[in-house]
Amino acid sequence: MILHPVRFRIIQRFIDGKKRTAKQLAKELKDITQATLYRQLDILVKNDMLKIVKENQIRGTVEKVYAINYSAVHLSNEDIKGLSKDDHLKYFIFFTAQLTKNFEQYLEKDEIDFKRDGVGYRQVALYMSQEQLENFVNDLRKLIEKYDSLPESPNQSKRLITTIILPGLE
Repeated sequence: MILHPVRFRIIQRFIDGKKRTAKQLAKELKDITQATLYRQLDILVKNDMLKIVKENQIRGTVEKVYAINYSAVHLSNEDIKGLSKDDHLKYFIFFTAQLTKNFEQYLEKDEIDFKRDGVGYRQVALYMSQEQLENFVNDLRKLIEKYDSLPESPNQSKRLITTIILPGLE
């Protein structure tokens, strides 16, 4: 369902918790035609990925305000256990493709400055027991929650933080 590239990009716009209209989404996703955007929004609503939280009457038409339905897009541990290896690989490939697209969009900016913008990519191998790994993940989650709860202000820029934790092959 969410593996469709346009639907995935639409869902990503809502991850910040903000509500949006189709018009606002169209401004953010300029390369998606209006017809495609409306069609994909309809599919996402019908499949409970998005919900309509408000309807504004504007000159005889109804403008819908959409929000993410977190209970529908969150994969529980049980959902994850039910996925096949092929499904996992498809999700991961799509995830990395979107990550690559985000990086490509950054590189297309007129002025890029990795240090100023906090951009980097690296991989580190850490040797940890299962308990140490669980503590690490818990600490990381707490750190992200700390910064995720900060109120927005004009001097802030949106940052994408991506984590991937895999066991290393010996």
